[in-house]
Amino acid sequence: MLKNLTFRIGNQPPSSIARALIITRRELRDSMRDWRILSPLISLTFIVPSLVVLAIRFGKTMLERLEPGTFEDRVLPFATLSVGFFPMSFSLIIAFESFVGEKERNSLEALLSAPLTDLELFMGKFLAAVIPTILSSAYGTLVFVIGILLTGGPMPADPLNLIFFILLGTAEALVMVTGAVIVSSHSTSVRGANLLASFVILPMTIIVQIEALLVISGQSNMLFFVLLSLLFIFVILLRTGVRVFNREEILAREGGDSLKIKAIFSNFLYLFARTPEEAIYNRKSNLRKFSLWRLYRYDIPQIIKLNGPAIIMVVVSLMIAIFIGWWVTTLQPVKELLAQYQGSIKDQVASAQNPACNSQLLADYGITWQFIFFNNVKSVLIGSGLGFISMGIGGLLLLMAAIAPIGGLGNIMAQSGANIFLLFIGFILPHGIIELPAAIMATGAALQVATCFIAPPKGMSIGRSLQFSLVNYIKLMALIIPLLFVAALIEGNLTPVIGCWITNSRF
Repeated sequence: MLKNLTFRIGNQPPSSIARALIITRRELRDSMRDWRILSPLISLTFIVPSLVVLAIRFGKTMLERLEPGTFEDRVLPFATLSVGFFPMSFSLIIAFESFVGEKERNSLEALLSAPLTDLELFMGKFLAAVIPTILSSAYGTLVFVIGILLTGGPMPADPLNLIFFILLGTAEALVMVTGAVIVSSHSTSVRGANLLASFVILPMTIIVQIEALLVISGQSNMLFFVLLSLLFIFVILLRTGVRVFNREEILAREGGDSLKIKAIFSNFLYLFARTPEEAIYNRKSNLRKFSLWRLYRYDIPQIIKLNGPAIIMVVVSLMIAIFIGWWVTTLQPVKELLAQYQGSIKDQVASAQNPACNSQLLADYGITWQFIFFNNVKSVLIGSGLGFISMGIGGLLLLMAAIAPIGGLGNIMAQSGANIFLLFIGFILPHGIIELPAAIMATGAALQVATCFIAPPKGMSIGRSLQFSLVNYIKLMALIIPLLFVAALIEGNLTPVIGCWITNSRF
């Protein structure tokens, strides 16, 4: 039956599942024979979850001092969710060695000369790496659950949540393995691939911590959005990996792991001296030497176009953040908390002056355009730094956290009788129409830098792709910082005037 099944991704030629599985079976057979892989994998899958079970049982007396229901409803689900991640992180070794390991064992040429399409090669290696990862994560979770039950404990999670936790682990494995296989196909040595492992493991560690916080805080239903986000990222990474995979480039790539400071500096200057399109196609500059006119007329528009997919992802994430902010205020515990203050809020909305219209109050709190400008620049730089080290997730989450309250406050104010439309037009739109696009472009550029090693432009090595993305980020700052400056001037001086005039200084 498999002989007749084919699949296609993007513009790739039709490929046979049966031929891809030949590579998968070969890789799995070799991996399962290697004790250096099997020993730690078995330990993390079976022994570590068992040790966690023993730790929980021995610490039961202390855990029982928590609030009633906390142990069963928070601690056990948190542990169930976490134990599946331990074996998953080690399983990435198989993925990181998928292509570059073949190169160091001098077996890559024979593999790439096989009568297989690029898609079959990539998918065969991907399946060989993802199957052990998913199975080890699922088995680790089940070992923990069975261990808790055998030691007389309660069911750590109800069957539906347990299945959902395993699905989350599967989604995490798909994302991590896809990124690792792409890194392996663009590295020149196993050492170099392992050094890049942090760009795959660190973002997923952040996501696991977010999942843990949601479970501990009793917001497990929010994990559904995390699952959708992971599947969305997986689809993007898979399409990207298939698109950029090229066997000729893998064979031709040599010596990319040596560090040459002079060559790096020279390459930075080369990339600065050319527009992004000229740098991608390695063409001589048809324009005059680098200038502000060329930067704003040619370079920045091309950079924004190149960052288009990343910018779209940021916009979609912000829309999700606003929805989540609104949705949180509809939860019963939050509604009960707000009900205690609903009366006073309505009274203030009906009679009190908007604090934004009190210039003396703003001055007392030091809210000036200078403060706003430096705060926004600092936020952009911190978000970019977090994005660089977390595959863009850190910066994206920081921006989402800043935007999400808009949805929640908007819902609260609307229920209290405030005119949300006038408040938006008067107090957000005047400066937000400049500030928000600047923040989106900065976050998108950071996301582009963080993921440059996953989808380098055709013909570029990972190192050169990183330099190219950093140069583009620096160039884009020449637009973002002036935009933030103008937005701060408007927010500190004009927005209060416009907003107070439109709303008559009230809500």
